[in-house]
Amino acid sequence: MAHLALAILRDAAWKKPEDLAGLRLALRVLGHCGVSTKALAAFWECAAFPRDTNYMHRGPMYDRLVRLARDIGYDVAGEYVPCNGWSMCNHYRMTASRAMLLERYGVQPGYMSHDDLPAPDVFPKRKAVVIEHNRTSGFRTASMPDWGFPRKMRGASGKVITSHVTNVRNLDSQFWRSSLEDARNRCLVPVTSFSEYGPGPKGQRPLFWFDVPSRPIFSFAGIWRMTPAGAVFAFLTTEPNETVRPIHPKAMPVILHDEDEERWLTAPIADVIDLVAPYPSQLMSVKQAAQAGQEGGDGEGDDNGRLDL
Repeated sequence: MAHLALAILRDAAWKKPEDLAGLRLALRVLGHCGVSTKALAAFWECAAFPRDTNYMHRGPMYDRLVRLARDIGYDVAGEYVPCNGWSMCNHYRMTASRAMLLERYGVQPGYMSHDDLPAPDVFPKRKAVVIEHNRTSGFRTASMPDWGFPRKMRGASGKVITSHVTNVRNLDSQFWRSSLEDARNRCLVPVTSFSEYGPGPKGQRPLFWFDVPSRPIFSFAGIWRMTPAGAVFAFLTTEPNETVRPIHPKAMPVILHDEDEERWLTAPIADVIDLVAPYPSQLMSVKQAAQAGQEGGDGEGDDNGRLDL
C-alpha cells in the first residue's frame, strides 16, 4: 500500500500539480502506513524537482508538498531531510591494480587520466575509477570522477543544503534522463565487491559483502556528468535478486555481463534499457563482515545520496 501511495504521490505531483486532492490522498495513505517523514523527504524532493535541466535548484512543488504534509500531521521543517531508510550500496571496493584494470577494460596506458588509483574502499563524495568510450579516438578511457551527483536546495530558513545522489533508480526522472539518453555520459564502474547493511538494531546492523566469484572485476552500469566542481558519477540500481534480497530488499546495483559492457557504453538508450535487471543470483556470493558495520560518517548516517530517484 505504501509503494502504491508513493507512486500516486509522484504521478500526481508531476502530471497534475494543480490538483491537490491526489497529493493529499497519497500523503494521508502514507501516514496511515506509518511511513516516516525522513522516508517521505526523498519522494518530496523527487516529485518537486523542476522539469528543466538545471538540477542545482529545488522546484516549487517541494514547498507545496511540505505544507500538505503538515496538514495531515507530519512535523516537518520545510527543508530537505536526507533519507536513510531507503538506502543502498554506499560503500564498494575496487582492489585491482592499475595494470589489471587496464587489461580488463582494454584501456591503453595513455588513456588513463591518473597514474595512481584512488583508495580501494570507495565512499560517496570520493574519487573512483570509471571507464568511458571516447567517440573521437574510438578507444576506451579511464577517469576518476567523484561519486555522487550534487544537488543544492534552499530550505525555508534560506540555508543551502547539498546532497550527493549516488544511485539511479527512476529512469524516467528528468534528473537522469539526459545523461542516460546520451551514450557519451554512460560509463562502467569497476568493482571487486560491494556492501550492504543487513537487518538489526540501529548502529549494530551487520555488514555483508557481495562479489561475483567468476569475475575478479565486474562493472556497475554507471552515468557521469560534468558539474562546476568537476566530473561526478552515479550507478543504476534495480530490483534485488535472491542473494541480495534477504539482506537488502529494496534494490541492488545493476551489474553488467561482460558481453553487455560495450553496448552500455555505445548503444542508443532503447537498446540498453533491458540491461537494467537483477544479476543472476547463482553467479554471486555473499559473506558477512567480521564485525557489525559502524553506521555513520562514511556509512549510513550522513547525506550520502540515498535517493532512489
